Amino acid sequence: MLTINGIAVVLVVLFAFGDTHNFNFNFRKGKDDVARPIKTNQNNQLAAAKNRVVYFWRGMNDDRDSGNIKTVGFNKGYDHTALKVSWIGNFRGPFGAGKCNRWYFTFKGKECANPFPIDTQMYQTVKNNVHGSHTVRGFCFGIPKGSVSIGFNVGKCPGHPLGNAHTGWATTTTLVITEVDIAKGN
Repeated sequence: MLTINGIAVVLVVLFAFGDTHNFNFNFRKGKDDVARPIKTNQNNQLAAAKNRVVYFWRGMNDDRDSGNIKTVGFNKGYDHTALKVSWIGNFRGPFGAGKCNRWYFTFKGKECANPFPIDTQMYQTVKNNVHGSHTVRGFCFGIPKGSVSIGFNVGKCPGHPLGNAHTGWATTTTLVITEVDIAKGN
């Protein structure tokens, strides 16, 4: 990771509208919370996007039932674009009969309102300790260009008691943030 005057600088990969590109970036081994370029080979193609950052965490093991799991920064380049967010990782549901947990994204501390919140919920009728891979993804419109803090959180489901959540567990967790121009089909 590059530092300038003691400030960490993250390289953001910019792509052109309407094109498909092949990339061959190498991963760097490093500490948690480091944005890294997307690795592909000559046979893999990425859809065009304005800008994309990928975060990886190995062995995340967060046992909180409510609160912020991770918050990262993103520099949105345009007012007219949407942000597509995807969280891929291991969750354990409420671990209690009749309980529920909800995982959700926030943008600058607030849930997406355009078109809807980006979330998932897990409800259990029996006490089960089952960990499984889950993906939470969606689009958020109406976020102005500039610096955007993007949070991934866990909490209570409306109308149900708070369960005993678990986020991550002995696997790699990935967060992909992509700025896209929906109007142009990119």
